[in-house]
Amino acid sequence: MRATAPRVRPHPRRVPTVTLAGTLAGTLAGAPAGALAGALAVAPALALALVASAACGGGGGDGGDDDPGSDAASAGDGALAIDGAPGGDGGGGDGSTAAGDPALPGTWQVHTQATVSIALTGGGSVAGTVYSPSSDGATPAAGPFPLIIVSPGFQLARSQYRGFCEHLATWGHVCVARDYASSGTHQDKAREVGGVIDWALSAGSGLASRVDAGKIGVAGHSLGGKVSINAAILDSRIKAVVGWDPVDALPPFGDGSVSVTPELMAGLRVPLAVLGETTDAGGGLGGMSCAPAADNYVRFFEAACQAPATLEVTIAMADHMDWIGDRGSCGLACFACQNGQTPEATVHQITRRVNGAWFRRPLGGDVAMDPWLAADRVGSPTTLRTAPPGC
Repeated sequence: MRATAPRVRPHPRRVPTVTLAGTLAGTLAGAPAGALAGALAVAPALALALVASAACGGGGGDGGDDDPGSDAASAGDGALAIDGAPGGDGGGGDGSTAAGDPALPGTWQVHTQATVSIALTGGGSVAGTVYSPSSDGATPAAGPFPLIIVSPGFQLARSQYRGFCEHLATWGHVCVARDYASSGTHQDKAREVGGVIDWALSAGSGLASRVDAGKIGVAGHSLGGKVSINAAILDSRIKAVVGWDPVDALPPFGDGSVSVTPELMAGLRVPLAVLGETTDAGGGLGGMSCAPAADNYVRFFEAACQAPATLEVTIAMADHMDWIGDRGSCGLACFACQNGQTPEATVHQITRRVNGAWFRRPLGGDVAMDPWLAADRVGSPTTLRTAPPGC
């Protein structure tokens, strides 16, 4: 554990500007359809850009239903040993083999509950999909297994992350991909993660006997990355977090959302891994960026001074939408972001490797995962950092 207090640098954005990564909260998050129609009538070009930005880190919205979507020499530090992780003998304690590349499928088959209704603490519900380890694909295995909660990018279907959830299930995790409630601040969405955990551990979910309440992780893309990191700050049951190109942008019209980095990052006391890209750090449709440099994954990593372990993976020439499963079904959001040169399949492979290794190490004590988090094995084209500067 790093005992030094976080050194907070001046944050380059505090006055909301019109960027792709945070524009729609005032028009889409809980706004009536007439408001959006009015915006389209007044400023068609700008409104098109704003609608297209919905997935890139702004306000809240439902993730949609179950559309198809799944996938398939660096500079940096050496093998990463995750401080504070439980000891182990190289196995994950869940019957799967840890010796191989965590980017490849594990030994379990996958049982999928395509749509479940998740009753949230305090009222309301959201839809979700549950991916469980299975011996035959027809019935979920008994477990107990670590639990992973996945939060989507704004206005992106939860099924866009099916490939990552299925892969985690093959390695012995129960993965719940969930939608957002139809309104609420970014912090409300972070608190929803705790509600999903409450549901999963309740008798009514059907998961309580199959998940290990002491081994819970969270992951998310874009806005979902911010939400997941914030959830790990708020809920001590969460033991590890992975952000897929997380974005911290604030809604320009003010809905009560607050920035997470650097303001709240001193409260993050669990292992944090972030993957990101720089193609969408600037430029974009109308000069607005999907993952602006002032709010991107680097800012989370560099402010994580109190986390017991940190990992930043920069994937060269990737783009913000490389973390979804099906660009053809994501609509205007994908049109707004730039296209990188690194194949999506490469980004997905690197991400599966980091997901598998990062979660199995702190949640399962699987020391065999450590070498896969080193620069020479995580995959190309990447650059790794394991120590936030100035911490």
